Parts: sequence; structure tokens; C-alpha cells
Amino acid sequence: MEERSVQYGNTTVWYQLVRTDRRTLGFVVHPDTRVELRVPKHADVTKVDELVLKKAAWIRRQQDFFRAFLPLTPPREYVSGETHRYLGKQYRLKVHASKDDEQVKLIGGRLHVHTHHPKDALHVAGLLAGWYRAKATARFEQAVDHAMDVLRKQKLTRPPVIVRRMSMRWGSCTPKGRIMLNPDLIQAPGRCIEYVVIHELCHLVHPDHSAAFYKLLDRVMPDWKRWKGKLEMG
Repeated sequence: MEERSVQYGNTTVWYQLVRTDRRTLGFVVHPDTRVELRVPKHADVTKVDELVLKKAAWIRRQQDFFRAFLPLTPPREYVSGETHRYLGKQYRLKVHASKDDEQVKLIGGRLHVHTHHPKDALHVAGLLAGWYRAKATARFEQAVDHAMDVLRKQKLTRPPVIVRRMSMRWGSCTPKGRIMLNPDLIQAPGRCIEYVVIHELCHLVHPDHSAAFYKLLDRVMPDWKRWKGKLEMG
């Protein structure tokens, strides 16, 4: 594999050149925004660079799309006083030593974690992650129900919803028609959640990001760009 780049206006487009036994060229823009180009073993690198330059605008659009789904979560210490987001609002964390059942509660503008191990950051993080996941599962199912109503003219079959942590995306629609959603999305405002869900459900109608896809998205959620922007800003 060879790391190469071309200059596109004021931007440098980096890509990974992989030589294979294939006879044709193949572009892949990964969810982490890496660009991979698979080419025949004896391909002329000058011509390859020219092709990348021709595709540069498309590459940037794909990268911009994936960047919109990158979770923006700062490092955490899981100690009292730290702020954590839930449905777009900031809440102060309060860690309590407890001999009773371990639990997480949202009370009076604070996230209260009652635990047997208050000084164990990983343990506190695990309890909080479990609480987030439970809340996310319920909220995502609700959002899908709402989105199915919004898209009722498409006569879709309600897809299974899978809550799964993804390092580089907020959500995805699998080839088998399942909707996967990142539990971290529960930290975003409710309309951001609705945007991601509606976006993924639109892929059940149009699998790509064609003009038809965006026409449908515009029709069922006219203000989607606002909520996409909220996600990008974190």
C-alpha cells in the first residue's frame, strides 16, 4: 500500500493506493474518511493521480457526509462535577458511594450514580453507559415509530433497530434493511435523533445518496440540514 496525494484547489486529497490483481479501478471512501483506491498491479501512477483529481469533488462530498456522523465526545474522568449530555442538555454528574443496589438516576438537573465503587472510573463509566443504552433503546424505538408515520406513503416495513456503538458513525442502514444506531446519539437533541433515523429509513427507499434520496429527505423533513448541522457542531 502506498500513501499518495493530489492538490485540489487549496485542499490536499490524500489516498491509499493498493495494487491488486483486478483489471479495473475501484474507489472506496471509508467511514473514518480514509480514501482507498484499488488498481491493477501495473497501473501508471500519473494516470491514477489524474483520476483522483477528477473525482476529488465527489471524494470530498463523501468525506463531508461521513464527518457529519463522527461522534464528538471529549475524554471523561467520571467524577462528581463533570458534565455529561443527555438529549442535548448538559447535566452535572454526582457519584455516590452506596451499599444498596447500583443505579443511575436523573434528578433535579443532575445525573446521580449510586455505586459500590465510586472511585473506580471504569465501573462508573460502565453504569452510566448502561443507563444511556437503556434510554437510547427506548428513545430510538419511539423515533422509528414516528419516522414510519412520516414515511407512511412509502409503505415501508418497520425495520429492526439495533443499538450498537460505532466508532465513526451515528447510524447506518444495513443491506438487509436493519437500522443500526449509535447509543451516543442519545446525547444529542431529540430532533437530531429524528434526523438520523429518518435519514437511515430513507435509505430503505433509496440506498445511495442520489438526488432522489435527498428529494425524499427534503420532503419528509424540510429542516434536516439544521439538525445535521447540530450534530456536526457537537
